[in-house]
Amino acid sequence: MSSLLSLPLALLLHAAPAATPEPVLFAPGVVSTGHEEFGITFSPDGRTVVFNRADPTRFKFQLLMVSHWRDGRWTAPEVLPFSGRYRDIDPAFTPDGRRLFFASVRPQSSGEAVHADFDVWFVERTDKGWGTPRLAEGLNTPEAETNTSVTREGAVYVTRSPKDGKRRIYRHAPQGAGWGPGEPLPEVINSGHGDGNHFVDAEERYLVFSSQRPGGMAPEAYDLYVSERKDGHWGMPRNLGPAINRLDGGLTPTVVPARGSLVYAQRRPFLSEMPERPLTTKEFATRLESPGNGNGDFYEVQLTAVGLPTPGR
Repeated sequence: MSSLLSLPLALLLHAAPAATPEPVLFAPGVVSTGHEEFGITFSPDGRTVVFNRADPTRFKFQLLMVSHWRDGRWTAPEVLPFSGRYRDIDPAFTPDGRRLFFASVRPQSSGEAVHADFDVWFVERTDKGWGTPRLAEGLNTPEAETNTSVTREGAVYVTRSPKDGKRRIYRHAPQGAGWGPGEPLPEVINSGHGDGNHFVDAEERYLVFSSQRPGGMAPEAYDLYVSERKDGHWGMPRNLGPAINRLDGGLTPTVVPARGSLVYAQRRPFLSEMPERPLTTKEFATRLESPGNGNGDFYEVQLTAVGLPTPGR
């Protein structure tokens, strides 16, 4: 696989977008709701979406849900048949859509109730449905592994959280039927400021990830950045700009080629300013139960609006 980029692609990745776009809620009231949602992935045709929904605390319990595009709308989400008992997070389809990676604390032996930390698992998807989850041997360590993203050649990028608390991104090359040892990405990516929560282009042309590195736009949250890979080397990351990295920054980005868009999670505050008049009982209840209530929701923006290449470029 060549890592060389065309001039138009390089210009897109290095240049700030010409205009500040306004991201829109993805599937409001169906996928993006008043509940806590984060972590999202799409099948290659863009017609199946798998995502996380969590308990109100965000950290006690999470499961994987699926929705399908049918008859011009997204179906009511359902818990995936292999989820719903243990904490399952951060789903990621492979580029061919035949396998779904996710992180889980589910038991790894008959003597465990739950595992001590998150590790990477995967499940096969066929025309007959979902298989049985399998531990992704070779991708896991005594540290916590969460987000994954997979290239067309089968390399897996993993977010790993060492005991020092400095989240980093590792690349595991395909090796035999599994993967080789993880290699940390260079310091230009792994800055020591919580870098992770990533998406890698199927051809490894660019990487979108979250970071708390100095100079971000979300003071106490994570900004989304993009880095270009050229001649086998990762370039200086570019902040995706104020349309994405405002308020509480962005999390769990994924590029959806079939939709020509970037979808990411964001927790927007319940109120950014005081209302002009008192809220009624009904208005307050509606806001509490709707997207934008402080819990995580999904937002979508076109790739060209944030300087990312459209499919085929």
